[in-house]
Amino acid sequence: MRRRITSQRQTVVSDVFYLILRRMRFPLLLLIGAYTVCVSGLAMIPGTDPVTGQISEPISLFDAFYVVSYTSTTIGFGEIPNPYNVMQRMWMTLTIYITVAAWSYSLVNLIALLQDKGFQNAAKLARFTRLVNQIRAPFYIVCGIGETGRMVCHGLDHLGLRFVAIELNASRLQELRMDEFGVDPPTVQADAKDPVILAQAGLTNPNCKGVVALTDDDATNQAIAVGVRLLAPRVPVLARIRDIETETHIGVFAGDIVINPFEQFAESLASAITSPERYRLRNLITGLPGQPIVPVESPPKGHWILCGYGRFGRMMAEELRAVGMSLAVIDERHFGEPGVDIKGSGTNSEDLLSAGISHAVGLVVGNASDPKNLSIAVTARALKHDLYVVVRQNVMKNTPLVEAFDTSLLMVPSQIVAREFLARITTPLLNRFLRLIPQHNEAECVQIYKKLAELDPGRYPEIWDLAISMTRAPALTPVIEIGGEVTVAHLCA
Repeated sequence: MRRRITSQRQTVVSDVFYLILRRMRFPLLLLIGAYTVCVSGLAMIPGTDPVTGQISEPISLFDAFYVVSYTSTTIGFGEIPNPYNVMQRMWMTLTIYITVAAWSYSLVNLIALLQDKGFQNAAKLARFTRLVNQIRAPFYIVCGIGETGRMVCHGLDHLGLRFVAIELNASRLQELRMDEFGVDPPTVQADAKDPVILAQAGLTNPNCKGVVALTDDDATNQAIAVGVRLLAPRVPVLARIRDIETETHIGVFAGDIVINPFEQFAESLASAITSPERYRLRNLITGLPGQPIVPVESPPKGHWILCGYGRFGRMMAEELRAVGMSLAVIDERHFGEPGVDIKGSGTNSEDLLSAGISHAVGLVVGNASDPKNLSIAVTARALKHDLYVVVRQNVMKNTPLVEAFDTSLLMVPSQIVAREFLARITTPLLNRFLRLIPQHNEAECVQIYKKLAELDPGRYPEIWDLAISMTRAPALTPVIEIGGEVTVAHLCA
């Protein structure tokens, strides 16, 4: 299967060439036939000597071809090598009509071919494949160029990494092409779950270091993961999944990195309530290197209100209740289901008062509509000014509105996924380190945070992997082989 796809990728340019020949076959044959008849006829008609007026030899084939060539293009240099007689001029008149008609027909067909969507797509795919094959540096394939995809692309460019973009939506792809990058990335409008497209995007290229699946459809992301696992098992997949069931299915293919932004944020908020210093440390480590550190206010313990019981709301409610928080859930659509306490939207004060906002310490607004979320947040703040408000932002274009409200904590799914993926790309071993954080108490996390923050004050520090081997660390390898303990302090000494 992989050999067949690779062969198809190598013949994309040839397919375009044969497509031109197939569509232009009759016009080309018509031109060849018209030239053959006109040149042959002119070369057989006897001429007239301009001095004696006697019949002379016909002009040569080369001269006839030369005359027909400039005549058919309506240039008209004149009669060579001698003035023509009546028969030659009659033939040239016929030649003019035949060749001009043949050229007109051919040009019309050529213009129609250039405007044909199928030919344009084939030509774009050929150019895309050529640009991908010219990449000589490590690169990633980004499937889906929505808000998260563009963030990942800019993050990769900021880190000096090349990438290839696949997007089915033409307007999204055009927006990406308008963005400024260090090197213009190869882009193609296509379905990323098509294995042939993945192969043409460089999946089997040794320089391909990973595939980032960020389409809007979980099933498509799953199909991409399956295709990559079968065609290039060595290539890791970083996929965004919003549905828990899809995440379970995708987990069958071990080695993939699957991020559910709703689940991850819910776990992070719960961790911030119970272990705020661990939360600050994780936030510092997973931040984009060099970017300003965003200060985060620790959420309080007590009674919370949750507005919206969709996919995000369910995970948020589960995590808050798991850490012992008192919770009241407001939702109109899912009222009657276990876990939903009040029927309503939360946009009016009656719903919030019924949920106990008078003694609440925090509010989570998790609907899929930014205007609705901000409306609930404004109403809640009017009822209680010191309320800790968590707002889910779905569209980046609404950032000015969200910033004007001054939320306590902002949940942006696209930023969560982009930051996590970029952290995993730059430091593949980071996940192992993050699993060690719960082993440290709050005081130890404070000390680690201070040490890391001092590396680049006010900005997220740069984190990298270090491989210990005989070639890179010949002095340490014998120590490790005999069971000696080597720490980071030894490496930094």
